[in-house]
Amino acid sequence: MADLKTYDIVDFAVLGEMRRYFYAHGEKRILKKGEFFCRMEWPANEIGLVTDGVFGFSRPDYRGHPQILTLASKGELVGAVISLRPTKLSGFDVRALSRAEVLSLPMAKMFDDIETQHPGFRLMFTDAIAYGFMMRGITFRCASAEERYNELRVRIPDICTRIPMSSIASYLGISREAFARMRGKLSKKS
Repeated sequence: MADLKTYDIVDFAVLGEMRRYFYAHGEKRILKKGEFFCRMEWPANEIGLVTDGVFGFSRPDYRGHPQILTLASKGELVGAVISLRPTKLSGFDVRALSRAEVLSLPMAKMFDDIETQHPGFRLMFTDAIAYGFMMRGITFRCASAEERYNELRVRIPDICTRIPMSSIASYLGISREAFARMRGKLSKKS
């Protein structure tokens, strides 16, 4: 969830330990394009570290069409981590937008284990996620679709070959047609 800029306020040393924890204890799962890591309205009890592929966090709009809220790729986290409680239900779907691999762990166990080494980490991590969602909302309202697309291409350089154009357009909050025009305009500038 680097897209959410959560790592700006979380201790990098602890995040390194968290990643090592995933590699030591995580269960490798391979998801086909379209498979769900977690579903909206289902218990949010897993957290994963993406080792390959791209995941989309989505929720239906008022017409029932899924809208991609954020993306996660290699080295980023997936799951309904905003709740941090396995009894809470996920507020969104997390779906593989390409073939993807993830190291998966029970959320409660992972946070309990890390909390014993770093008291207060759970609260710091929850705060980082909330801050990240707030900053994502600000960026969505204040940056142009072109600026957000350029930032996405820096973060995931091969994004256009990994996931459908309609998914990128949804993430940017524009129609597929507007995205095609924008891409054409940007390629002429290059």
